[in-house]
Amino acid sequence: MEAKVGDRLVVNSRHVGQPAQTGEITEIIGIGGQHFRVRWSDGRESVVFPGSDATIEPKDGDASPGGETRTVSIDLRLVEDSKHCEATATMRTAAETFTGLGRARRHPQDPVVPMIGEELAVARSLADLAAKLEAAASQAIRDRETQPLHLVP
Repeated sequence: MEAKVGDRLVVNSRHVGQPAQTGEITEIIGIGGQHFRVRWSDGRESVVFPGSDATIEPKDGDASPGGETRTVSIDLRLVEDSKHCEATATMRTAAETFTGLGRARRHPQDPVVPMIGEELAVARSLADLAAKLEAAASQAIRDRETQPLHLVP
C-alpha cells in the first residue's frame, strides 16, 4: 500500500452500521512504508499497520490528470483440517479468470495453531496467482508485438 505524507487513510469498520475511521498520514514508517503514523479526525494519533479493510486517498491535487482507478477483488477460499490448509485465490478480469493455489501442512510434532497454516496457505496462493498474472501479461505483450519487449519490475 503506497502512501505519502498528507494522504488520507480510510479504515472501513468491521461492524455493520459503524462509520469508517479517517485520518491524515503524518509520517511513513519503516522500509517500504509498511506502516504509518496517522492523525485521526478526532485528534488522536497512532501508528497503523493497514490491513485489507484500509484504503489510501491521495491528498487533493495528487491524482494524476486523466488517470484511471480500478478496484480488483480477489476471492480467497480456505479449506482446512487439523493437518492441512489449502487456499484458493481467484481473480476475475474482463478477459479471464485467474486462480492461484497454496497449501500448508502442519508437522505432527508442532502445536495446532490454525492461523499459521492459513497465513502460509494464503501467502502461497497469492504468490501463485501473482506468477500466473505476470505470465499472462508477458504472453499478451508477446502476442501483440513483433520485436522483443520486456516487463520492467
